[in-house]
Amino acid sequence: MKSLKKGILIIIFLLCIAGSGVARFRATAGVAEIVDDMGVAVSFEKPVIRVISLYAGHTENLIAIGARDRLVAVSNGDDPEITGSLPRLGVKPGVEQIAALRPDVVLTRPMHVRAQAALYERLQTLGVKVLAIDPPVWEEFPAYIELLSRMVGAEKPELIAEETRHLLDASRRVGKNAGAILITNGRNMATCTANSWAAHIMERAGLSNAAPDAAPITSNSVIADFGTERLLASDKHIEVVLLQQGAMNTVSATEFMSDPRFSGMRAVREGNVFDISEADISRPSLLRLRRGVIEDLGKIAVVGR
Repeated sequence: MKSLKKGILIIIFLLCIAGSGVARFRATAGVAEIVDDMGVAVSFEKPVIRVISLYAGHTENLIAIGARDRLVAVSNGDDPEITGSLPRLGVKPGVEQIAALRPDVVLTRPMHVRAQAALYERLQTLGVKVLAIDPPVWEEFPAYIELLSRMVGAEKPELIAEETRHLLDASRRVGKNAGAILITNGRNMATCTANSWAAHIMERAGLSNAAPDAAPITSNSVIADFGTERLLASDKHIEVVLLQQGAMNTVSATEFMSDPRFSGMRAVREGNVFDISEADISRPSLLRLRRGVIEDLGKIAVVGR
């Protein structure tokens, strides 16, 4: 990517709440305004130079669009292999700790702002700008990438967004896809909803979601109830079992395959049970998509056939 532009942003972005619609754009002169997912309008007179990112997805997407040099700190939840020596802030960073880094903006998620309301109110009192943006749903991902690109003054943000659309549209589907189930929590055999990022990644890799009608645990959740009984009853549709590895689940493929409850499942008998990184399959990350997450999962799809 060419070097990031300097200059004044000229677009106002109205980013809708994730899942509620498509971002709208409006031209203005000399200033950019972003309305975040908490309805707060934040104005910028020039591209953002110093960013503190407190959500790993935002961090990875900034790096993916060529804005690594804009990051002055990231969260402890970020992958150190990706962020390198960047300063890392804990789950509950101090106001002084953040202010000392002189950020142009603190980029976070609404859930973090709600959980630490006093911290973010204090930051705003000190004049520290805060943007709370939810991880985007699949359809809104290109618009979200374009928003980040324009915020930091990247060259040709519309082309970055178009490249993202092409990447999302890529598919390995040939004929009938292998049926697969993603276990997001091995304690209660929860899975993902049909509209989740993970389900879209699986589909693009050539895996057919064997639980397309699994009900979300809450109205806006991408985690779905499933359970052991239904998992066993669905065995004829399941050729591949994926065990999501991360904070939500610690049950490994090895543990799943050694569990006597599942010994009769086709995927277990044929050895088609795999560990997969929670960040790889569930985090909306252009960086991970470019690194071949879909292609890597596609290799599992081939094995499952």
